[in-house]
Amino acid sequence: MNTPSQDQKPDKPLVVLIQPQMGLSGDFSRHLPLSLLYVAAPLTKMSVDVEILDTRVLEGSWRDALQQLLLRKPIWVGFTVMAGYPVAHSLEIARFIKKHSDTRVVWGGAMPTTDAVSCLSEESVDFAVAGSGVDATRLLTEAILQGQTANKDLLGKIPGLAFKVDGQSFYNARFHGFEHVSYRDLPYHLISDYSVYGQIGSTDRVFPIYSAYGCPYRCAFCISPALYREFTPKWVPVATEEIVDHIAFLQREYGATNIYFYDDDSFVNLEHVKAVATSLKQRNMHVKLSFRGARVDEILRMDDEFLDLLSDTGTEMLHIGVESGSQRVLDLFQKGITVADIIEINRKLARHKKLIAAYNWIIGTPTETIEEIMQTTRLLTRLIKENPRCFIFQPNIFRVVPGSVLGETAKEMGYRSPANLDEWITAEIEQNISSPWLSDEVKKLIEMLQVVAYFVDEKAALLLNTGSIKDCLIKFASKLYRPLARFRFKTGFSGLLIEAKLFFLAQKLLKWWR
Repeated sequence: MNTPSQDQKPDKPLVVLIQPQMGLSGDFSRHLPLSLLYVAAPLTKMSVDVEILDTRVLEGSWRDALQQLLLRKPIWVGFTVMAGYPVAHSLEIARFIKKHSDTRVVWGGAMPTTDAVSCLSEESVDFAVAGSGVDATRLLTEAILQGQTANKDLLGKIPGLAFKVDGQSFYNARFHGFEHVSYRDLPYHLISDYSVYGQIGSTDRVFPIYSAYGCPYRCAFCISPALYREFTPKWVPVATEEIVDHIAFLQREYGATNIYFYDDDSFVNLEHVKAVATSLKQRNMHVKLSFRGARVDEILRMDDEFLDLLSDTGTEMLHIGVESGSQRVLDLFQKGITVADIIEINRKLARHKKLIAAYNWIIGTPTETIEEIMQTTRLLTRLIKENPRCFIFQPNIFRVVPGSVLGETAKEMGYRSPANLDEWITAEIEQNISSPWLSDEVKKLIEMLQVVAYFVDEKAALLLNTGSIKDCLIKFASKLYRPLARFRFKTGFSGLLIEAKLFFLAQKLLKWWR
């Protein structure tokens, strides 16, 4: 279960990298902490030891495992932190570290990239890294080894670093670019047991990798336009040979059976994915593929030959952002697509029986009406009917992204940015429905849709394939509840929602069972 090494190694300074818990949604898909491997890559070439502590998969208490590591007096302990529950867990661990040691604490990831000020205002956080942190953490490690943590001029040259000197806080500009790390340099050996990672209902050994970095589009709800505004170019593909060699390496060395592309968008240039698929076919490599980033307008450009190639080379799932069934809301999102486009690509994908279309959608957007939410549920119902191998995810509740176009609209409607880390915890919890523009009626509708979206399609049959007692129970419960779920989804009836408490209780039980 990836218990850190207990060996005492006083001859080398130690760096500990921690993956906090991710909340309820993180238990359906638990992938290896790829961002920590990226950060660890240059550190393993320095005169330091690196240990990864993934609290999601530990057998036993994280406190006990961390206490053992603290005995080795690490020079710093780093966290990858997203808003919401990961902030709460990271705070708990960081404060534990400070209570039991004088070790420096460094936060990286989406949270400090979004709000480094709140991160650095926390007493238990010594440094925060905004943006890509591969080279930044290497430079910070060098400064710590040299005893230069009070050298304001030296620290001021580290991209994206937020730091404190003599009671003052300083915030450096982020690095405006992508930091690719070759698979040859990724320290996969730091993780001892890969069997603990995967997706609910599957026995596949899943490995996330990147085939491209960035996103050139300007969706009004998304952080990417703000994050990549100063980047040139805004989308960078990895070389075909590098990608396919990476997959071959993971199959050979770690028994990978499923490759999950973490790209913001894989299909900006269709020739990029076509080249990867063609190379896999030519090398007679057999592996399942899933793509996290695919747009409706990109699938419109895919012909049947292209989709056949994806199917033939193992593509199983495409995550697609349909976002809304209201044309006004789609235009508000600046998606550049129509409702008719969504219907067309769904029918196109339905012709390819090996492909699963997994649709993301957003509700609770500023100015969105109940009728527009129902337009979305009616569209999704149609997609499910016309394509039995599609399913929908739980709806994403609209969250304000600092710097996004719709963020300004939200401010005009009474939104106030979280002022500290405690507020970031509650603002991003999955079930939190508290935006000031939402009426009580809309909140009730959203709460209902969060529950029934799990049951209106055939996702249980499509995804739960281990044959375990747990999978069979989930399939049975899904089939039993589906008629009522579809009635609620189609009509918007949210009264007598007694199943909501049962559903969230079941999620917690599944977490324990796993």
